[in-house]
Amino acid sequence: MSPSAEREISVLVPPDLAPLAPGDPSSVGPYLVIGRIGAGATGTVFAAVDPRTTGEPLTAVKVLHPWAVEDEPTRARLRERLAALAGADGRCYVPPAVFDAEAAQPWLAMAYVSGVRLDTFIAEHGPLGQGRLIALAATLAEGLSALHRRDLAYGDLKPANVVLCATGPRVLDCALPGHGELLRRTAGPWTAPERLAGGPPSTAADVYSWGALVVFAATGHPPVDGGGAGDGGAGGTGGAETGTPAADSPRLAEVPEELRPIVRRALAADPAARPSVRELLGSAIAAWEAISGAGAPPVQGTAVTQVLSREWRGIPDPGLLPRVIHLDDGRRRRRGRTGLVAGGAAVGLALIAGGAYAAYAALGGPAAPAPEPGPTASPSADAPAEPGELIVRFDPAEQTGGAEGPWVYTRVEPAPDAPATPAATIAPEDWSAQWVPVGEDAVGETVITAETEVLCAQFCVPGPGHIEDDRGTYPVTGPDFVSYLQWGRPVIAELELAEPEGDGPPEAVRITEVYPTPPA
Repeated sequence: MSPSAEREISVLVPPDLAPLAPGDPSSVGPYLVIGRIGAGATGTVFAAVDPRTTGEPLTAVKVLHPWAVEDEPTRARLRERLAALAGADGRCYVPPAVFDAEAAQPWLAMAYVSGVRLDTFIAEHGPLGQGRLIALAATLAEGLSALHRRDLAYGDLKPANVVLCATGPRVLDCALPGHGELLRRTAGPWTAPERLAGGPPSTAADVYSWGALVVFAATGHPPVDGGGAGDGGAGGTGGAETGTPAADSPRLAEVPEELRPIVRRALAADPAARPSVRELLGSAIAAWEAISGAGAPPVQGTAVTQVLSREWRGIPDPGLLPRVIHLDDGRRRRRGRTGLVAGGAAVGLALIAGGAYAAYAALGGPAAPAPEPGPTASPSADAPAEPGELIVRFDPAEQTGGAEGPWVYTRVEPAPDAPATPAATIAPEDWSAQWVPVGEDAVGETVITAETEVLCAQFCVPGPGHIEDDRGTYPVTGPDFVSYLQWGRPVIAELELAEPEGDGPPEAVRITEVYPTPPA
């Protein structure tokens, strides 16, 4: 990045960088925000640049939800965690470079990594070959080692947090204070049994997740399928909820023989029986030496560097294109060779910028603390559903089917004690609690298809501001909303159903999120 004029900066950006949504910040800390990279369950990630410097590349800035860190003890733990992560070795793990745990919405900035998410690569190309798989196993172990050497647990290792780059895999993000319950609920197939039972992050749990990811990369599936929601990858809830120990999974037979013993130990139900991350790394290197033979010329660098130099081929980084950002009295005007991509489908849970950060976590984007709301009406009290429409709650925690659905909803109405003027800035669980089921047959099912029209407001896509007359206006695809229902938080919505055909659940024609309009 370099200044091309007094009020301009030039930066290389992904060609499909999503535009900022209404209500998104124009800046975070010292960074100028220029687009959306992606979002997940805990924060929104923006593409940003630092206009004060001339040599810094594109930066990824993650803004956390305020309701996860509302109390001072949690903020103190967040501050301590980010400070510790910032000092971690950055060769395989991407640590935060700058952070502010005291901001109204805490944020952290890290180097932007251009690549393809592991789950997306497996879905498009199938399981990894033997050499590349061993290189992945070694690199993941090295990335975890960078944290474990500092007595830090990663806490959220899953395919969506691993990016495959031209030079090798990189590990992004990690669990942060205030996100434990949500992460346990959304990363089931990759999460150790003791974590699913409510235990804290631990190095032993990281080792389990390492084993689960190696099985996934070798087979295209987690070690054990289950009936619950996953993180948008292969799905399932893992051995802890199915009662089948992952270490006894027949899928381990598809893991290369050289890796199978260490993977089996990593997936042990008893944390004390699992190996250390040092053993993971040593076993991965030994597996590579067993398949590589003695005739290969030596390569300078660490053992992981040697494995990557020999085995990591054929994953080109997505190309970046130049864009000139013009600064004009604090307002951004974009011009250059590439324009921002419009449309809600580019945001959702879709792969952004080749997928490098699409699974970063957040449901709603940053918003300044709202002033005292004006005299707007309750979303449903003065705007009853039209014929064919219901007011319903979609709760991801209540979904029991697989990735194909059908999707459970509950018909709701405002609770008797719900405020007539709901707060325009509210956490999803608090908003959901202001609605109660209607009647004994309140629970129903629907089928969400690619033709279903979905209009989001606050929670089913990242970022506030997609609201008019207490209804969402931001369009996403039906599959995007289905992905959300596999990991997100409750959504109150108008649901318009098609006429039933046959004995199955009716299709959803339109889903419009209901949320109070923020005050002007």
